[in-house]
Amino acid sequence: MKHMTVPLGISSQPRTLPDVDGETFIVASSKGARLTDTAGRSFVDYGMAMGACLVGHAHPAVVTACTGALENGPMPGFRNNLEEAAGEALVALMGPRIERITFVTTGTEAVHLACRMARGTTGRRIIAKAAGGYDGWFDPLRLGNVGSPEADPANNDRPLKDEITLFRVNDIPDIEKLFQEHGADLAAILVEPMLGNTACLVPDRAFFERLTELAQANGTMIISDEVMVGLRLGRGLVSEQLGLMPDLVTMGKAIGSGIAVAAVLGTAEAFKVTESGQVMRFGTYHGNPLAMQAVLSTMGLLDQPFYDRLNGYGAAMRDAITGAFAEEGIVARTSGFDAAFSLWFCDAVPKTLAEAMQRSRPEATRIVYESLRRNGVVALPSPWGRYFVSGEHGAAELEITRTAFAAAARAVAAADVL
Repeated sequence: MKHMTVPLGISSQPRTLPDVDGETFIVASSKGARLTDTAGRSFVDYGMAMGACLVGHAHPAVVTACTGALENGPMPGFRNNLEEAAGEALVALMGPRIERITFVTTGTEAVHLACRMARGTTGRRIIAKAAGGYDGWFDPLRLGNVGSPEADPANNDRPLKDEITLFRVNDIPDIEKLFQEHGADLAAILVEPMLGNTACLVPDRAFFERLTELAQANGTMIISDEVMVGLRLGRGLVSEQLGLMPDLVTMGKAIGSGIAVAAVLGTAEAFKVTESGQVMRFGTYHGNPLAMQAVLSTMGLLDQPFYDRLNGYGAAMRDAITGAFAEEGIVARTSGFDAAFSLWFCDAVPKTLAEAMQRSRPEATRIVYESLRRNGVVALPSPWGRYFVSGEHGAAELEITRTAFAAAARAVAAADVL
């Protein structure tokens, strides 16, 4: 193998796709809902930059706005004339409870800052996150990722490491026990409104309502991590639509349409520690004009007709997928939202991490991924992966997708792995 200056040829390992038929997938360009590889082949894309490109790759409105920012100077280094406008535009979509925002560059940084704000506000130290949730790649918050020993449902001991502990989604007795054990020390509950890295596991409304009740009764803040799923259910907070009432919200990916930007949003009360200077914010690139133009131009695209197209396409795609497998006598289901969902080979989608681990079918997932790629579709290869839809997916992409999944269903049936 040729020596690579960049290890494995990529700077973020989850973005590496397995070779198929000895061919390495390397992108030469991305536009709309398509990727073109270095051999000149076009693929319908359902990775969509891990969900970042909600409005599609290189949307003309975003490109035009960001080109202007580049020409005007992307990094003035001091307060610029776009940061407040971008903040107002994003906050305006979130509903009346959310009044403040601060920008960072990555989702991991947003979660890190939100945890610091919660600790500063409450004077407490422990953050409880969802087992199986992904909340960034800084060491403390990697506790409990899917596949880790501490997230194993068979492990009945609640871990506590580097002031992080875990709870189980859709397990009300477990969160009641969490507050009994750590309530006086809990600074915040950290949870995704849809656990994307647990193959789109969605917490029940009753679970979120009870979690909100317990947190408010104990003076514990709630951080909704919407970096992956934010703006994919429509305008407004995903968490509030599902019954969770957060004090702080982390967002990223879709808010910048492929330009590196993330944010912490929250109530006026939750932001007092930043306004007083008790919790400081740093970052050379935070709030830069390029990122702010990306946010402003993206917010201008998210009207109701956009969401009608987005969700209509996603619903049709989900039906096409389950129908393709049904034609081969295979029971398949999808979990999540129309704009971001996962595929399961079972008659009911999982509601807990324990069920998800039992129902995961890695070999079938591998066959589907490889077959799709042979037929002009790129998706995430992991059984814990997602299919991300964008506003640029249309009739032509849906027809290619139908054909590709029909072939994938035949391949799974022939392999007899279920």
